[in-house]
Amino acid sequence: MVNQGKFLALHAPEDGGDAAGGAGGGEESKQGVSKDDVVPKTQFIAAIKSANEKYDALKTELDALRAEAKAKPAIEQPKRYTRTELTAMVDNRQITQEQADAQLDFQMREDFRTEASRVATETVTAAQRKQFIDSEIARYKAVAPEILDDTHETRNKIKEEYTYLVNVMGDSNSVDTQLKAIRSVLGPVEKLERARSGRPSFESHRETGGEGGGETGGRKKEAGKLTYDDLTPREKAYYDKGLAAGRYKDKKAINEELAYANPNVRRKYGAMN
Repeated sequence: MVNQGKFLALHAPEDGGDAAGGAGGGEESKQGVSKDDVVPKTQFIAAIKSANEKYDALKTELDALRAEAKAKPAIEQPKRYTRTELTAMVDNRQITQEQADAQLDFQMREDFRTEASRVATETVTAAQRKQFIDSEIARYKAVAPEILDDTHETRNKIKEEYTYLVNVMGDSNSVDTQLKAIRSVLGPVEKLERARSGRPSFESHRETGGEGGGETGGRKKEAGKLTYDDLTPREKAYYDKGLAAGRYKDKKAINEELAYANPNVRRKYGAMN
């Protein structure tokens, strides 16, 4: 609670007086405070009282909720027995041997169910994580194909970051760390896609071949997403090499990459060579 008497003596005038404690008649005091700038003592006290009442009401409500939560009984877990405890109970004729065997069987089934649920959850989570990581790396390869070029500066930076994460930071030697290294060097893939989408647009993923005309043999994709079947023989040879090397699981993975592909960038860094 605020010490109202002392506080009001410093900041609030008596009824009918001005901020300086005298009858200013509405004129400004020497301190430059107008009578219109001050709050009457009775109004000020009423405001404090109202605020205190609201605070007390909220505190009472909060205390009641806490007491209610504390009063709720905790969920009691079934008691587990060791084989020694059950044997002693059988010897003391508290339970029969059949009951002891049934209790052990029940506990074993519960343990199996809990473990199976945990393994299933971890398996699903791991599969989802792997799918996400593979998808993210595919997007990086599509929008920044230079990361596939062993001679390119960007790939070398990613290698250096990967080595640092594994050898210094203790990260695992896995695709998870690969993605972390790529993201560390190139930034978020969404931002990279937006930044590079401003480059010259393309009609297809076909090789143009030097300064002059293009290579024939591929089908021009006028609308929709580019697929493996839309590529020229030379482009297909590049992706076939990636399939053989294990960089792509199947043609579906290639099509997923092509959905984000910018041929001008890929051509620059040799993706179509």
